[in-house]
Amino acid sequence: MTHADARVRTKRSWREEKHAIPFLAPALVVLACVSAYPLGMGIWQVVYAYKALARKNVFTGLENFALLFKDPVFFRAFTNSLVWTVVSVAAMFLISYVLATMLNSRYLRFRRFFRAATLIPWAIPGVVVSLTWRYMFLSGGPVNSVLSAIGVAHPPAWLTDPQLALWTCIIANIWMGLPFVTIMLLAGLQSVEGDILEAAAIDGATYLQSQALVVMPSIKKVILIVLTLEAIWTFNSFDIVFVMTKGGPGSASMTLPLYAYQNAFMYYQAGYGAAIGVVILAVLLLAVVFYIREVLQ
Repeated sequence: MTHADARVRTKRSWREEKHAIPFLAPALVVLACVSAYPLGMGIWQVVYAYKALARKNVFTGLENFALLFKDPVFFRAFTNSLVWTVVSVAAMFLISYVLATMLNSRYLRFRRFFRAATLIPWAIPGVVVSLTWRYMFLSGGPVNSVLSAIGVAHPPAWLTDPQLALWTCIIANIWMGLPFVTIMLLAGLQSVEGDILEAAAIDGATYLQSQALVVMPSIKKVILIVLTLEAIWTFNSFDIVFVMTKGGPGSASMTLPLYAYQNAFMYYQAGYGAAIGVVILAVLLLAVVFYIREVLQ
């Protein structure tokens, strides 16, 4: 296709797509009300603060951002959020890929049952999941009871040990996120032609080589979509950490969404909480830009 043909095709595509704008307008208006307006108000709160003595909002500029970079808890929460996101998403993908491969196997009996059962963790509300895992990891909970039964003299304090609290929350988050990733990868695997795998086997490729060099490149877009969405959802996740540890002990398991909530609604520092929210938005925009560049090109 020549450059002129491509330009004509682009113009024709735009003429066809612009007819859809009137039909999309109502949805765009609703989206602006429920998304754009709160976003604008959040940014406004960052640069304005209510002064009780003056009884009015006073422009503070970038003061809240300056305070962020002097706050050690913010940096701890930022680091925890990165660890929380990277470890959770990586573990979800690896475990889910194995599960999806098993569920896609024609040799697996009762495949429909296992596929339906895979969705159970995703159907349970996040608060219920958090409360369940919190109970399991209590000092006298089922996990430590099992460890004691097999001879562990001093089972760890999962929720109150600064070295373990965040990782305990990560385990619960991985369990809750597995169903979505598994089903998405399963859908991608079902789109791979069997002839391609047979050709790779004839060429002498091992099972792992076929997965890495044939299957994964074939479902690249599905993988990118899953990783991007899970990264956004996990980085924004609030309920598991809040219910299980409330960011403690100290700030050992504090994450940015929880820290923003505490400042805005517990310490009544709405501007400071909004500043943390802007930082979260900036980080997630990187994931969105990556998604648009890699998937929608």
